[in-house]
Amino acid sequence: MNEPLDPALAKSERVGTGREELSRRTEDKLYLALSSAGMGSWDWDPLADSMAWDERMHALFGLAPSAFSGRYEQFLERIHAEDRQQVAKEFVRALERCSEYEGAFRVVWPTDGSVHTLKARSKVYCNEQGKPTRVTGVSWDVSERSQMEHALARERFLLKTLMDNLPDHIYFKDRESRFIAVNRAMADLFGLQDPADVLGKTDADLFAPEHAQAALRDEQEILRTGQPLVNIEEKETWPNGRKTWVSTTKLPLRGPNGHVIGTFGLSRDITEKKRAEEKLVALARELREKNEALEEDLEMARELQQAMLPHRYPLFPYHVSKEESAVRFYHFYQPSMSVSGDFFEVLKLSDTSAGIFICDVMGHGVRAALVASTVSALVGQLQDQLGNPGEFLSRLNRAMRSTLEFSEVPLFASAFYLLADLEKGELRYANAGHPNPLRVHYTKDRADTYPLNGSKHGPALGLFDGALYLNNHCELSPRDTLLFFTDGLFEVEGPGGDIYDYRRLLEAVNRRCDLPAFQLCHEVIEEVQQFSAGKHFSDDVCLVAMEVGPMDI
Repeated sequence: MNEPLDPALAKSERVGTGREELSRRTEDKLYLALSSAGMGSWDWDPLADSMAWDERMHALFGLAPSAFSGRYEQFLERIHAEDRQQVAKEFVRALERCSEYEGAFRVVWPTDGSVHTLKARSKVYCNEQGKPTRVTGVSWDVSERSQMEHALARERFLLKTLMDNLPDHIYFKDRESRFIAVNRAMADLFGLQDPADVLGKTDADLFAPEHAQAALRDEQEILRTGQPLVNIEEKETWPNGRKTWVSTTKLPLRGPNGHVIGTFGLSRDITEKKRAEEKLVALARELREKNEALEEDLEMARELQQAMLPHRYPLFPYHVSKEESAVRFYHFYQPSMSVSGDFFEVLKLSDTSAGIFICDVMGHGVRAALVASTVSALVGQLQDQLGNPGEFLSRLNRAMRSTLEFSEVPLFASAFYLLADLEKGELRYANAGHPNPLRVHYTKDRADTYPLNGSKHGPALGLFDGALYLNNHCELSPRDTLLFFTDGLFEVEGPGGDIYDYRRLLEAVNRRCDLPAFQLCHEVIEEVQQFSAGKHFSDDVCLVAMEVGPMDI
């Protein structure tokens, strides 16, 4: 027979059972909370130098369940070598101060060598003498978060480096067009030491109203449409009236939900470029005006030079018609530019004598044309010497040397002068480095072409002070044709690089020696042009023909 339980004892047992139940429920809740958070819990007895881990702690360190020996030293061994010393110092400091510990460290899993970042938090319990008796803590894996934070920190570092070092001006604005971030270059633009000094301001605080209002209109349009403005050129007007130019791109600033929350942009100073462009436009306009004036001057020079050439040839004798004249003249004259260095004159010395002078000044264009004009003037001053070709060229050479002695650039001209004596039937001539003229001579049953090459040429005019030029002579017969020309007529390059040389010119004239002088000249000119690679002459060309008729005057 069971004896009845003492009421006081029964009450004590019920109380004890309730406390145990409450403790189990608390432990269950703690377990569920730690499990849900992926946390492992641990206890450390610093006096016994032993640690107790739950299963989750083993998993966080990459160890099999119960593989941890419980020694504090083994715990430190599992920590990454680079973090181990720092963690040990922080734990010692927490023990000395009976304070809480919170830190992060990396651990290396022995199974695969992978590195994981753990966060740990602990509380130190001390006795009445302040000696640590127990440490309770939790740990959890923050590898993913650590990687994200590291990546975010790197991105921030790269962005800050970019913002601080780019010479371009970078800015961000809110929907009210207030600056919310700028880079250092932008702050420097405004004359401010710290980019933070720009924050909260608007363009109206920094620029003149003209630019501030234009910029605001652009930004309001971007906020309304969400469309960027790319590579536009803006004129910036500053409060002191100074004007600068920038090439700028403005874009909508969107929040995480995709809504436009402001604007941002990048601008680059192009003031010097714009000033250079404006200066270039002004220079181009000035150059155009000068070119137009130069073209007018060149046209006038061309007209003057053309006026210097013979337009009516002398008649022999003077009272006959052109068709009845004992000598008839033709010429072809074509400058390679507006004006030419080629020049010729047909001179009537008497009813029975004619002089033909032709020269080719070195070079092309205006300089050569000016020298040709000088030669023309000198020829006029030496009229008394025209009866002696050698002496005439000698004096002409000395006059050129004297006139052009102060020129820094060497100037010279080849020349040929011939005196035709119709009464005696004689040609007298002298050559100053010029291509030999051609003579078409008729006999009873045939015609032949040969050069007037006489003796050795003298040097070109203008090269040597004491140059001498010898007289040469040959007969002159009725029906003779004489051709005088500059080297532009035959120094012509063909498509394959061949040169239409003096020999070819001689052959071309000889094939046409039965033709009248005018037709002969026309066909020779056409042949040379067809031979040319560009179907035209690239040098100044002058061709003069003297056709002799009956000489009974």
